[in-house]
Amino acid sequence: MAGSAFGVSAARAAGTPIAGNTIPSAPRRVVAVDSRISLEMALALELPLVGYSHSRARPWVPVPAEVPFLAAPPDPEQILALAPDLILCPDTAPQSEWWPLEKMRRIAPVLTSDHRSHWRDNIERLAAALGRSGLLAPLLAEHAGRIDTIRRRHAQAISAHLVVAASYDPLKRRLNVRSGGTGYGFVMPAQVLTDLRGHAVGADKLGFYGEVALESFGSVLGDVDGILLIDMGGSALAALAREPLWQRLPAVSAGRVEIVAGNCVFGSFYTARYLAYAWEALFTRLNS
Repeated sequence: MAGSAFGVSAARAAGTPIAGNTIPSAPRRVVAVDSRISLEMALALELPLVGYSHSRARPWVPVPAEVPFLAAPPDPEQILALAPDLILCPDTAPQSEWWPLEKMRRIAPVLTSDHRSHWRDNIERLAAALGRSGLLAPLLAEHAGRIDTIRRRHAQAISAHLVVAASYDPLKRRLNVRSGGTGYGFVMPAQVLTDLRGHAVGADKLGFYGEVALESFGSVLGDVDGILLIDMGGSALAALAREPLWQRLPAVSAGRVEIVAGNCVFGSFYTARYLAYAWEALFTRLNS
Protein backbone atom coordinates (compact mmCIF):
# COMPACT_ATOMS: atom_id res chain seq x y z
CA MET A 1 0.00 0.00 0.00
CA ALA A 2 2.70 2.47 1.03
CA GLY A 3 4.56 2.58 -2.27
CA SER A 4 1.61 2.90 -4.64
CA ALA A 5 -0.40 5.30 -2.53
CA PHE A 6 2.20 8.03 -2.76
CA GLY A 7 1.26 8.53 -6.39
CA VAL A 8 -2.18 9.89 -5.48
CA SER A 9 -1.13 13.04 -3.61
CA ALA A 10 -3.76 15.14 -5.39
CA ALA A 11 -6.52 12.87 -4.16
CA ARG A 12 -5.13 12.97 -0.65
CA ALA A 13 -4.88 16.75 -0.66
CA ALA A 14 -8.51 16.90 -1.66
CA GLY A 15 -9.42 14.81 1.37
CA THR A 16 -10.14 11.54 -0.42
CA PRO A 17 -9.39 8.55 1.85
CA ILE A 18 -6.73 6.23 0.50
CA ALA A 19 -7.85 2.72 -0.29
CA GLY A 20 -7.05 0.36 2.55
CA ASN A 21 -5.10 1.05 5.70
CA THR A 22 -2.45 -1.67 5.73
CA ILE A 23 0.25 -1.12 8.33
CA PRO A 24 3.69 -1.57 6.73
CA SER A 25 5.71 -4.36 8.30
CA ALA A 26 8.90 -2.30 8.06
CA PRO A 27 7.98 1.40 7.86
CA ARG A 28 10.59 3.67 6.34
CA ARG A 29 9.10 7.14 6.86
CA VAL A 30 7.29 7.72 10.16
CA VAL A 31 5.65 10.90 11.44
CA ALA A 32 4.88 11.30 15.15
CA VAL A 33 1.98 13.72 15.52
CA ASP A 34 2.47 14.18 19.27
CA SER A 35 5.92 15.00 20.64
CA ARG A 36 5.22 13.21 23.89
CA ILE A 37 3.57 9.80 23.59
CA SER A 38 3.98 9.34 19.81
CA LEU A 39 7.56 10.60 19.55
CA GLU A 40 8.83 8.76 22.61
CA MET A 41 7.36 5.47 21.43
CA ALA A 42 8.84 5.91 17.96
CA LEU A 43 12.30 6.58 19.38
CA ALA A 44 12.18 3.69 21.84
CA LEU A 45 11.21 1.33 19.01
CA GLU A 46 13.87 2.79 16.69
CA LEU A 47 11.40 3.80 13.99
CA PRO A 48 12.74 5.91 11.09
CA LEU A 49 11.30 9.31 11.91
CA VAL A 50 10.93 12.06 9.33
CA GLY A 51 9.21 14.59 11.61
CA TYR A 52 7.15 15.26 14.71
CA SER A 53 4.68 17.90 15.90
CA HIS A 54 2.81 19.39 18.90
CA SER A 55 5.78 20.84 20.87
CA ARG A 56 9.55 20.63 21.00
CA ALA A 57 10.97 17.39 22.37
CA ARG A 58 11.80 17.50 26.07
CA PRO A 59 15.52 17.56 26.98
CA TRP A 60 15.42 14.00 28.33
CA VAL A 61 14.02 12.61 25.06
CA PRO A 62 16.87 11.61 22.69
CA VAL A 63 15.46 12.85 19.39
CA PRO A 64 18.15 13.00 16.68
CA ALA A 65 19.05 16.50 15.54
CA GLU A 66 18.19 15.66 11.94
CA VAL A 67 14.54 14.85 12.76
CA PRO A 68 12.62 18.10 12.10
CA PHE A 69 10.05 19.69 14.34
CA LEU A 70 7.02 20.31 12.13
CA ALA A 71 4.28 22.90 12.24
CA ALA A 72 2.17 22.93 15.39
CA PRO A 73 -0.73 22.29 15.27
CA PRO A 74 0.19 19.69 12.66
CA ASP A 75 -0.28 20.78 9.07
CA PRO A 76 -1.72 17.91 6.96
CA GLU A 77 -0.23 19.37 3.75
CA GLN A 78 3.23 19.52 5.29
CA ILE A 79 2.93 15.95 6.55
CA LEU A 80 1.63 14.81 3.15
CA ALA A 81 4.72 16.33 1.52
CA LEU A 82 6.93 14.14 3.73
CA ALA A 83 5.37 11.04 2.11
CA PRO A 84 5.08 9.03 5.34
CA ASP A 85 4.21 5.36 5.20
CA LEU A 86 3.13 5.36 8.87
CA ILE A 87 1.77 8.03 11.21
CA LEU A 88 1.57 7.77 14.99
CA CYS A 89 -1.25 9.85 16.48
CA PRO A 90 -3.13 9.87 19.81
CA ASP A 91 -6.86 9.19 19.65
CA THR A 92 -7.46 12.05 22.10
CA ALA A 93 -9.68 14.13 19.81
CA PRO A 94 -9.94 12.71 16.26
CA GLN A 95 -11.45 15.87 14.80
CA SER A 96 -9.23 18.36 16.61
CA GLU A 97 -6.47 20.50 15.12
CA TRP A 98 -3.84 19.15 17.51
CA TRP A 99 -4.56 15.43 17.09
CA PRO A 100 -6.32 15.30 13.69
CA LEU A 101 -6.61 11.54 13.52
CA GLU A 102 -9.23 11.49 10.75
CA LYS A 103 -7.15 13.78 8.51
CA MET A 104 -4.03 11.71 9.17
CA ARG A 105 -5.83 8.57 8.04
CA ARG A 106 -6.30 10.18 4.62
CA ILE A 107 -2.53 10.53 4.28
CA ALA A 108 -1.10 7.20 5.48
CA PRO A 109 -1.84 4.28 7.80
CA VAL A 110 -2.13 5.39 11.42
CA LEU A 111 -1.41 3.63 14.70
CA THR A 112 -2.99 5.33 17.71
CA SER A 113 -2.26 5.73 21.41
CA ASP A 114 -4.57 6.40 24.34
CA HIS A 115 -3.50 8.93 26.99
CA ARG A 116 -5.91 7.29 29.43
CA SER A 117 -3.86 4.08 29.35
CA HIS A 118 -0.56 3.25 31.02
CA TRP A 119 2.43 4.14 28.81
CA ARG A 120 3.56 0.52 28.89
CA ASP A 121 0.25 -0.69 27.42
CA ASN A 122 0.50 1.83 24.58
CA ILE A 123 4.04 0.96 23.60
CA GLU A 124 3.43 -2.78 23.90
CA ARG A 125 0.49 -2.48 21.48
CA LEU A 126 2.59 -0.47 19.05
CA ALA A 127 5.52 -2.89 19.26
CA ALA A 128 3.22 -5.86 18.66
CA ALA A 129 1.63 -4.19 15.63
CA LEU A 130 5.06 -3.58 14.08
CA GLY A 131 6.70 -6.85 15.09
CA ARG A 132 9.12 -5.08 17.44
CA SER A 133 8.22 -6.69 20.77
CA GLY A 134 11.68 -8.24 20.94
CA LEU A 135 13.25 -4.79 20.67
CA LEU A 136 10.97 -3.46 23.40
CA ALA A 137 11.49 -6.28 25.91
CA PRO A 138 14.92 -5.19 27.22
CA LEU A 139 13.72 -1.59 27.63
CA LEU A 140 10.76 -2.72 29.72
CA ALA A 141 13.00 -5.00 31.75
CA GLU A 142 15.42 -2.13 32.34
CA HIS A 143 12.63 0.12 33.58
CA ALA A 144 11.08 -2.60 35.75
CA GLY A 145 14.46 -3.15 37.37
CA ARG A 146 14.76 0.57 38.05
CA ILE A 147 11.32 0.68 39.66
CA ASP A 148 12.07 -2.38 41.81
CA THR A 149 15.35 -0.85 43.00
CA ILE A 150 13.64 2.39 44.03
CA ARG A 151 10.91 0.46 45.81
CA ARG A 152 13.42 -1.53 47.84
CA ARG A 153 15.66 1.45 48.59
CA HIS A 154 12.81 3.67 49.77
CA ALA A 155 10.22 1.15 50.92
CA GLN A 156 9.52 2.83 54.24
CA ALA A 157 9.15 6.34 52.81
CA ILE A 158 6.98 5.14 49.93
CA SER A 159 4.60 3.24 52.20
CA ALA A 160 4.40 5.85 54.96
CA HIS A 161 4.05 9.16 53.14
CA LEU A 162 1.37 10.99 51.17
CA VAL A 163 2.84 12.82 48.17
CA VAL A 164 1.73 14.86 45.18
CA ALA A 165 3.14 15.95 41.87
CA ALA A 166 1.97 19.41 40.84
CA SER A 167 2.68 22.42 38.66
CA TYR A 168 1.70 26.02 39.32
CA ASP A 169 -0.36 28.36 37.18
CA PRO A 170 0.65 31.90 38.23
CA LEU A 171 -2.13 33.59 36.23
CA LYS A 172 -4.92 31.62 37.91
CA ARG A 173 -2.92 31.28 41.15
CA ARG A 174 -3.63 27.61 41.51
CA LEU A 175 -1.78 24.32 41.60
CA ASN A 176 -2.52 21.64 39.06
CA VAL A 177 -2.09 18.36 40.92
CA ARG A 178 -1.12 15.49 38.62
CA SER A 179 -2.98 12.62 40.26
CA GLY A 180 -4.66 9.88 38.26
CA GLY A 181 -8.38 10.09 37.62
CA THR A 182 -8.68 13.77 36.71
CA GLY A 183 -9.88 15.07 33.35
CA TYR A 184 -6.33 14.75 32.01
CA GLY A 185 -6.45 10.98 32.26
CA PHE A 186 -3.71 8.73 33.62
CA VAL A 187 -0.90 11.29 33.56
CA MET A 188 2.74 10.23 33.75
CA PRO A 189 3.57 11.36 37.32
CA ALA A 190 0.63 9.30 38.55
CA GLN A 191 1.61 6.30 36.43
CA VAL A 192 5.13 6.16 37.79
CA LEU A 193 4.01 6.75 41.37
CA THR A 194 1.48 3.93 41.00
CA ASP A 195 4.25 1.62 39.77
CA LEU A 196 6.25 2.59 42.86
CA ARG A 197 3.17 1.82 45.00
CA GLY A 198 3.13 5.33 46.40
CA HIS A 199 0.18 7.24 47.82
CA ALA A 200 -1.15 10.42 46.22
CA VAL A 201 -3.98 12.83 46.96
CA GLY A 202 -7.13 11.40 45.36
CA ALA A 203 -8.75 13.04 42.37
CA ASP A 204 -11.98 13.34 44.38
CA LYS A 205 -10.33 16.11 46.45
CA LEU A 206 -9.31 18.09 43.39
CA GLY A 207 -10.96 20.09 40.66
CA PHE A 208 -11.91 18.34 37.43
CA TYR A 209 -8.44 18.86 35.93
CA GLY A 210 -6.65 18.47 39.25
CA GLU A 211 -6.70 22.15 40.13
CA VAL A 212 -6.38 23.41 43.71
CA ALA A 213 -7.23 27.07 44.27
CA LEU A 214 -4.89 29.15 46.39
CA GLU A 215 -7.36 29.44 49.25
CA SER A 216 -7.70 25.63 49.35
CA PHE A 217 -3.99 24.86 49.64
CA GLY A 218 -4.22 24.15 53.36
CA SER A 219 -7.36 22.01 53.33
CA VAL A 220 -6.34 19.89 50.33
CA LEU A 221 -2.57 19.70 50.76
CA GLY A 222 -2.11 20.18 54.49
CA ASP A 223 -1.59 16.45 55.09
CA VAL A 224 0.83 15.98 52.21
CA ASP A 225 4.32 14.91 53.30
CA GLY A 226 6.22 15.63 50.09
CA ILE A 227 5.70 17.53 46.83
CA LEU A 228 7.20 16.86 43.41
CA LEU A 229 6.99 20.35 41.93
CA ILE A 230 7.03 20.40 38.13
CA ASP A 231 8.79 23.48 36.77
CA MET A 232 7.11 24.32 33.47
CA GLY A 233 9.48 27.24 32.94
CA GLY A 234 9.02 30.98 33.10
CA SER A 235 8.41 32.70 36.42
CA ALA A 236 5.83 30.28 37.81
CA LEU A 237 7.93 28.90 40.67
CA ALA A 238 9.14 32.34 41.69
CA ALA A 239 5.52 33.50 41.86
CA LEU A 240 4.55 30.44 43.87
CA ALA A 241 7.39 31.02 46.33
CA ARG A 242 5.93 34.45 47.12
CA GLU A 243 2.56 33.01 48.16
CA PRO A 244 2.23 32.85 51.97
CA LEU A 245 -0.31 30.00 51.78
CA TRP A 246 2.25 27.93 49.87
CA GLN A 247 5.00 28.66 52.37
CA ARG A 248 2.72 27.60 55.24
CA LEU A 249 2.20 24.09 53.89
CA PRO A 250 3.99 21.62 56.22
CA ALA A 251 5.77 19.90 53.33
CA VAL A 252 7.09 23.25 52.08
CA SER A 253 8.19 24.59 55.45
CA ALA A 254 9.97 21.29 56.15
CA GLY A 255 11.90 21.45 52.86
CA ARG A 256 10.21 18.38 51.43
CA VAL A 257 9.75 19.76 47.92
CA GLU A 258 11.67 18.31 44.97
CA ILE A 259 11.71 20.38 41.78
CA VAL A 260 11.69 18.51 38.47
CA ALA A 261 12.39 20.61 35.39
CA GLY A 262 10.27 20.42 32.25
CA ASN A 263 6.77 19.40 31.27
CA CYS A 264 6.62 15.72 32.18
CA VAL A 265 2.84 15.38 32.45
CA PHE A 266 2.52 13.21 29.32
CA GLY A 267 5.01 10.88 27.70
CA SER A 268 6.20 7.32 27.38
CA PHE A 269 9.37 5.34 28.13
CA TYR A 270 11.79 8.27 28.43
CA THR A 271 9.48 10.36 30.60
CA ALA A 272 8.78 7.33 32.81
CA ARG A 273 12.53 6.93 33.35
CA TYR A 274 12.92 10.66 34.03
CA LEU A 275 10.10 10.65 36.57
CA ALA A 276 11.36 7.52 38.31
CA TYR A 277 14.53 9.39 39.22
CA ALA A 278 12.52 12.47 40.22
CA TRP A 279 10.26 10.48 42.56
CA GLU A 280 13.33 8.77 43.99
CA ALA A 281 14.85 12.17 44.77
CA LEU A 282 11.70 13.19 46.63
CA PHE A 283 11.59 9.96 48.64
CA THR A 284 15.26 10.49 49.49
CA ARG A 285 14.25 13.83 51.00
CA LEU A 286 11.49 12.11 52.95
CA ASN A 287 13.99 9.56 54.28
CA SER A 288 16.34 12.23 55.59
